[in-house]
Amino acid sequence: MTWRKREVDRLSLENLTIPDYERDVHDPFLLKGMDKAVARILEAIKKKEKILIFGDYDADGVPATALLATVFNWIGHTNFSIYIPDRHNEAFGLSAEAIKKFAGEEVKLLITVDCGITDTEEVALANSLGLEVIITDHHICPEELPPALAVIDPKRPDCNYPDKNLCGTGVAFKVAQAILKAGKFESVNEGREKWLLDLVALATVADMVPITGENRALTYFGLTVLQKTRRPGLLALCRALKLKPQFITEDDIGFSLGPRINSASRMSHASEAYELLMSEDEGVANAIATSLELRNGERRGAVDAILKTAEAIIGEKNEEKILVVGQAGFSLGVLGLTASRLVEKYHKPVFVWGVNGLGEVKGSCRSDGSVNVVALMRACSPLASGEDFFSDFGGHVMAGGFSLPLGREVELAAKLNAAYEDAEKQTLEKEIIYDQELNLDEVTNQKYEGIRAFGPFGPENEKPIFLFKSLVVSEVKMFGNGGLHLELKFKNTAGKSIPAIGFFFTKDLTFKIDEKVDLLASIEKSYFRNFPELRLRIVDIKKSE
Repeated sequence: MTWRKREVDRLSLENLTIPDYERDVHDPFLLKGMDKAVARILEAIKKKEKILIFGDYDADGVPATALLATVFNWIGHTNFSIYIPDRHNEAFGLSAEAIKKFAGEEVKLLITVDCGITDTEEVALANSLGLEVIITDHHICPEELPPALAVIDPKRPDCNYPDKNLCGTGVAFKVAQAILKAGKFESVNEGREKWLLDLVALATVADMVPITGENRALTYFGLTVLQKTRRPGLLALCRALKLKPQFITEDDIGFSLGPRINSASRMSHASEAYELLMSEDEGVANAIATSLELRNGERRGAVDAILKTAEAIIGEKNEEKILVVGQAGFSLGVLGLTASRLVEKYHKPVFVWGVNGLGEVKGSCRSDGSVNVVALMRACSPLASGEDFFSDFGGHVMAGGFSLPLGREVELAAKLNAAYEDAEKQTLEKEIIYDQELNLDEVTNQKYEGIRAFGPFGPENEKPIFLFKSLVVSEVKMFGNGGLHLELKFKNTAGKSIPAIGFFFTKDLTFKIDEKVDLLASIEKSYFRNFPELRLRIVDIKKSE
């Protein structure tokens, strides 16, 4: 891995733009289909018809569900319910069984959040049973959109919305904005929708969409709301994780809050996370937060168990361009996490599958950046007979999900590797680009605050990386689960100790006191020991020449 300095200084003050809500948060009615969707929702509210919010089960779909539910509570529409599928025993998105169930419960309007864009047959069934459907999603659209009353997805080819990168909760927020703007409800003060931005920030960071444009603004203001959140569930979760809400950053969402929200569906059912976000009872919120922390521990154990088996399987097929691993007993809730860990190790696209309670193969995939995994699945889907290979698939360029009839999994690796040969590929540069070279004396609160002004950070607005040369190691410690993580300490010229942390440190290197190292790292502030501490987060490290 080579290191190279960025050619353009993106941290210069002339490149600094502070997010502005009025400028950067766009009119929701610019989204194709929004006017029709809002008109139908307002009609349902006026007639007190039953509305069902159908959400995905991850840390984007659950906050999106909670967001719309919060809005209905604000405006006093009590005739609504929510439905989040069981990750382990139900299909992703809408299903025929669920549609029939809703029809029997006198649901008149079905609103999907963070899912539904590929559910053409299911929407047609809903229409035939007298249910009207509004789809809100952000995933890549198929060539033929479902026959819904309205389809709101910024990735629609015919949608001219200024920002295509909203997450599912971001799209739900635009729907909420539009409902409140058009409905002019006396019970909702102007600007109150900003209190929903804690959920938007949570989902935007957790779903790893680009933190640029409107997403950066939504996350920036969402973090401000999250730091002042009134939701007992989020406050309880912060207490369980020993996080101080007033200091929460996007890192805390990505590494702490998001994984706990996701752990509900991974290890049990997403309704637990939904109840956490919606609870008004502090005692209930505390109990759920404690439960989610326990489930997150179970999740880590499940990932480790699958990784051990997966790596043994890959040992026999490591020469393949696309790695495919799976067993019937693999825990469905952690397939995506496992795929991500395998990509980090093997630097190839990875597909991991298991079998759900319905006897269907379910899987997750992650790209190394060389190929669009959704395009790859689309390319290998048609068979000579015209029958689709996948029962369902979807996602983003870098990550996706799929399902197969049991028995087809034996063909999966061959089909994906054949499709890869003809797929459009990106050249991956095996280098790390850093922003500036610093010395330890420059690791100050003033420098940290200057860096934070360019945030929040995430995909396409990555956290700045700095080069530190010839640092002398003063302390070495491996910690966490038998030594998964590395902590080195260095001293600046005033003798102050500066720690550097490497989580899940996998480099085959050992370090000794007084040894010199070169370091690529970002600068962060930790409040772990109840006092603020500046530290370095290791990106890469090598011994000085």
